[in-house]
Amino acid sequence: MPAPPGPRNILFLNHNSRGVGTFYRCWHLARQLARSGLRVTLVTGSPNRRILARSSSEDGVLITETPNLLTNMYALGSGYGAIGIPYRVVYSLRQRFDLIHAFDHKPNVLLPAVLRSKMKETPLVADWSDWWGQTTDGTGLQERKAKPVVRLETFMEEYIHTEADWVTTISTGLRQRAVSLGIPPDRISCIPSGAPDDLIMPLDKTHCRAELQISPGTFLLGYVGIGIEDLEMMADALLLLRRLRKNLKLGIVGPVETVTQLNEPALREGITWFGRIPFHRLSLYLGACDAFVLPMRDSTVNRNRWPNKFGDYIAAGRPVLCSNVGDVARIVESERCGLVWNDGSDLISAIESLVDDPGLANELGARARYVAEHQLSWEALSRQFVAVYRNMWGGAT
Repeated sequence: MPAPPGPRNILFLNHNSRGVGTFYRCWHLARQLARSGLRVTLVTGSPNRRILARSSSEDGVLITETPNLLTNMYALGSGYGAIGIPYRVVYSLRQRFDLIHAFDHKPNVLLPAVLRSKMKETPLVADWSDWWGQTTDGTGLQERKAKPVVRLETFMEEYIHTEADWVTTISTGLRQRAVSLGIPPDRISCIPSGAPDDLIMPLDKTHCRAELQISPGTFLLGYVGIGIEDLEMMADALLLLRRLRKNLKLGIVGPVETVTQLNEPALREGITWFGRIPFHRLSLYLGACDAFVLPMRDSTVNRNRWPNKFGDYIAAGRPVLCSNVGDVARIVESERCGLVWNDGSDLISAIESLVDDPGLANELGARARYVAEHQLSWEALSRQFVAVYRNMWGGAT
């Protein structure tokens, strides 16, 4: 589609390293915007360059990886690097940009975004995709750190959003939090993350299993993610199911964890740890699965999340078994692209229904792919972001 009136050169500032977390929200959106004729520069952390930055052009997007030396400073976590921050400030001030889209609030995003906005009078959009600071239940992403860190994180994530000209949120819960801070509701757009339906496709299960040496008779549940705390809530249900159905297995794409309830002897044979997999090979592992699991404990953080993995799951065209928490559960229910469960007993029933009824599994998987290609495609969601950018420039929507 032709580029609409409004900003043409957009700067995306991401706090993560390339290939981690919110990077994928930025990257998939940036690719679609580039296809519409906009020029997008995505500044993200480098996973391996310590001193010097690196730039490359991919799918029409200029990706600049900033140095990661001292990125994890003073046990504060990512985004505090003493090398990357000044580089980003200088970069943002020297280059020509019509609009800044800041993804979350870390210093390596907040400082260059706010300084550019104020010094160059550049419109600022602030994206809110996680709850980092203080909560009522102690589950904020930084709340396990020292109290001064929690206070700092809370201040920063609230400051950048109240200073922004417009706020985009990944969930309805974070939209409500933005409103509670006094941000006008008509300056907030709730836009979830999408499905990379052009990069992850439904693949033939038999072929994928042959490639990965997985038995054709296995009923394989898939899980993608770095953290497994929520996954452990499934341990008892998996243990019971394994006693009844020896062909049931859980395949985990992510770092191999040695100290976990999932590695207890009774469960060990029913779990395959695939390890970290590069994104370009993820389709193969997803294609080997019969269904995917998305367990989330009922907490402030999870109620306000929209896990990136959900988009990958539905793009692969398999049913999603999702715990009844947050906006994703509502989508699974309303679009019938999986099954929602409340507890271990519900989960067991949901898994057994898919094992015993392949037709149901195929139907839900087809619905999942339909959602990935339509309302949650990045092409469709990018139009909502473009509408935000045009609103800020006074263009018609």
